[in-house]
Amino acid sequence: MSAWKRLAQALGVTDELIFEEHERGPDDELRLQFAAIADFGSDERRAAKDVLDALILNHQARRWAGTG
Repeated sequence: MSAWKRLAQALGVTDELIFEEHERGPDDELRLQFAAIADFGSDERRAAKDVLDALILNHQARRWAGTG
């Protein structure tokens, strides 16, 4: 992987000029889960988004702390 791609990933940036289409989207398993979430009601979608946000923040905090 190029240094540009590693830098973009570290910064949480996905740029169409750097990444191919298949490199920016979720894998097939997550795509199916996102499709299922799309059928949720607004309260359920908000809860799913809150859970994902918390997991992402936790992961980023561990990564920046050097423990993840």
